[in-house]
Amino acid sequence: MGSTVPTTHFSTSDLPPIDRFDAWRDIISVIFDVDRIGGSQPASFEASVDAYQIGNLVITDSTQGEQAYSLSPKRNRAAGIDLIQVGLYRSGGYRGEANGTSIEGSSGDVQILDLARPMRSIEPASSMVCVFLPRELLQERIGDLDGLHGVDLRFGMGRLLADYLGLLAKRLPEMAERDGVAAANATLDIIIACLQPTLTTMREAQSPMQEVMLLRAKGVIEESLRSARLTPDFLCQTLGISRRSLYRLFESLGGVHNYILRRRLSLIKRTLEEAGNRDRIADVAARFGFTCQETFWRAFKREYGISPGEVRSLSSKDQTNELHHADVGFDQWLRHLRV
Repeated sequence: MGSTVPTTHFSTSDLPPIDRFDAWRDIISVIFDVDRIGGSQPASFEASVDAYQIGNLVITDSTQGEQAYSLSPKRNRAAGIDLIQVGLYRSGGYRGEANGTSIEGSSGDVQILDLARPMRSIEPASSMVCVFLPRELLQERIGDLDGLHGVDLRFGMGRLLADYLGLLAKRLPEMAERDGVAAANATLDIIIACLQPTLTTMREAQSPMQEVMLLRAKGVIEESLRSARLTPDFLCQTLGISRRSLYRLFESLGGVHNYILRRRLSLIKRTLEEAGNRDRIADVAARFGFTCQETFWRAFKREYGISPGEVRSLSSKDQTNELHHADVGFDQWLRHLRV
């Protein structure tokens, strides 16, 4: 039959009760900050997770005791985590907020999380199936992902997706490695098919003209990221809108200045991570409009928590064999998911 898809397992069952929550916190901290809920007893906590890597996806099948979750976008960016999580709550649920908006879900719901955005929730003991996929893998198929963070799919196509994720979790332990890529493609297709109606509804609820203008503005920004003339004035002139209108367009994205800065830093980081790239860091930064190296270095360190040189150094290490070793935790897989 051949080998099965790469898998790794974690469980607190063999640990002393007093150490179980801390061990779980260590392994999940690659993405989430977790804390005990007030009054819970550490000795009663249990958690386990089986993780599988298929194609460009990591899929986890987990159970965990009650806890409080939160997302730290800055830390995730520093760790190279730029993922979307699609999670089925087979049991349990959640309540909290995402981007300042209240969120709540229960058993049978599918929740979408953008791991680059803030979130906090309180969750009882739960059983989950989660798919982690690179942002760009989803963006290139369905476009702008703004508004998906914290969305709960509980009706219609959401039920179909829940059924599929439950079935997938049952099949993965025996899936042949040669079938992994096909399974990953099928999983991505059904996620997209189920998300499209939700995205359409969300976009119809917005001002059509504003949505078109935002897409136009983003397009102009992408085409001009290497140009020093990319400023709010340039955008206003190109788009034929006022500064006030421009700022309103990007208000939900942290402002136009921050949007441009993050897009530039993201492309610089990706360039530095490319295998074989030996261009001077200063030259790479200059290609994306950073004429002052001190300003660039500070902005990069503030965004990712590490320096440009450290990014290049970390990316130069060949970790291919290490990441497919059975003893490596799924947290390492998540750090290195790529399109």
